Amino acid sequence: MDSPDDHLDEKAPAEGTRTKTRRRRRTGPRPELLGAIDIGSGAMRMKIAETIPDGPVRVLEELTHPVSTGADSFRHGQILPDTLFSIVTVMENFLRVLDDYNVTHRRAVASSAVREASNRAILVDRIRHFSGMDLEVLDAIEESRIIYQALLPWLRQRQGSYSMALNLGGGSTEIMILRGEDLQTGGSRRLGTSRLFHTTASGGMQSRAERVQALAANIVRSTQDAYQEYNIAHFLLVNRTLYRAFRRDPAAERHERDFVIGSDILRERIRKATTLSPLELGAEYNVGLAEVEVLIPAMMILENFITAAEVEQVTFTDMEMLTGLLTEMAMQLRGENPLMAFRRQMVRSARAVGEQYNYDRTHARVVTEFSLTLFDALSEFLDLCEKDRLLLELAAVLHDVGMYVNEHHHQRHSAYLVKFSDIVGLNEADRLLTSQIVYFHRRDLPSRDHPEFMALTREERLRVSKLAGLLRLADVLDRGHQQSVHDMRAEISGRRLILYLEIVGDMGIIMDELPKKADLLEQVTGLQVILRREMPTS
Repeated sequence: MDSPDDHLDEKAPAEGTRTKTRRRRRTGPRPELLGAIDIGSGAMRMKIAETIPDGPVRVLEELTHPVSTGADSFRHGQILPDTLFSIVTVMENFLRVLDDYNVTHRRAVASSAVREASNRAILVDRIRHFSGMDLEVLDAIEESRIIYQALLPWLRQRQGSYSMALNLGGGSTEIMILRGEDLQTGGSRRLGTSRLFHTTASGGMQSRAERVQALAANIVRSTQDAYQEYNIAHFLLVNRTLYRAFRRDPAAERHERDFVIGSDILRERIRKATTLSPLELGAEYNVGLAEVEVLIPAMMILENFITAAEVEQVTFTDMEMLTGLLTEMAMQLRGENPLMAFRRQMVRSARAVGEQYNYDRTHARVVTEFSLTLFDALSEFLDLCEKDRLLLELAAVLHDVGMYVNEHHHQRHSAYLVKFSDIVGLNEADRLLTSQIVYFHRRDLPSRDHPEFMALTREERLRVSKLAGLLRLADVLDRGHQQSVHDMRAEISGRRLILYLEIVGDMGIIMDELPKKADLLEQVTGLQVILRREMPTS
């Protein structure tokens, strides 16, 4: 499939400029117009595109305007009034352009600089007040999901080999290790170009470069355990500043959507760049003043990653956040749910977390299968949706990871690890819900005595109770981790939930534990759980 940027001019837009692509006359279905806005650490950007069902996404116009969001947030912990006013003003200007195009499908997001600002709620409120636009403040892990959608065409061309995809942003870096399009592991680090620049602001150019190098090296070193076991054949970099800086390098091997430069050549270029003044850097790499300040931090982060990953070359791509946003918007117009389309990768990410804590993978697999069987039998009765099924699946995969810490009250440790682990694509709110489902998979029942449970909305508490009830029941069917239940079917008959089991050996251990594990589901459904040893004939 063509990428959303396929028809952009090669030259990227300068700051504060508009780049237009001439619209072509079309026959057939009328295209839908899409508008995506990203509030980054150093700039606000918007792309307007058109798409038709099952067709490519074609960018019509791109706008970029500098903002000092990262400088405020990373230095002061908040967005200062002048910057807040500028962001709202630029947003209003962007929306006027969207109105000129009659764009009906719109989405605006912000990443780390807004996410970490103590007054982010005020910014969201002011944007909504003055423009009517709802701003999504993305979790770092959500950024990985959106970037993944942008990179998918590139990944599909590399089936069978391992790739490291690095989304190097202003405030954070998202790392994904993939085999073809299948995610193996991923995570996010508070390591970004704007963050490094603004947190090393004192001293001269040389001393700052040394501090940037030391900080980057320490953080990159801490990530190595996540990918050392993989034989990484491809290294893909997502960073607009470095893409623009190196795209005309004489050593670049150019392809349709990207270019490749050898790691040794990059190290040589980076060593030279650290000796140049800001004016010399701007002239050498043809970047504006706002990008010059983050160019050295970007280069040093890149250098540390390619050394740690031991890769021979780097692929630079201009696919990025706005590309992914437009891709997801086009998916929604086709009736697809981007989160559900990413389900397999999220489950893989959860399993990678489980491996990190030496979980019992066979038990986790069996409990997951039973949980989903119960969900499919009861989802309509319980008014649960497809997303609920995903949260239950993730909770089932990870329900016992707390055993790594301590077997005693391991559900508490499991919930803590789930809450603070990187599960690619799962935002903070959904991670909290998943952790609460895990917390109540044994022993305690949801009650007012649990502060994190009570901090949820009434609707969320009910969802957690229903899903935890299913997980508790599925867990008892593999009591002892012996896999004695080979198959299970569930059906509602009157006020009874009958579980038909194909079981080897004694049912006694399951029967003994059933009252303590079926209690929550019986409370939320009013159904009595009954076990039958024989499978039904029909």
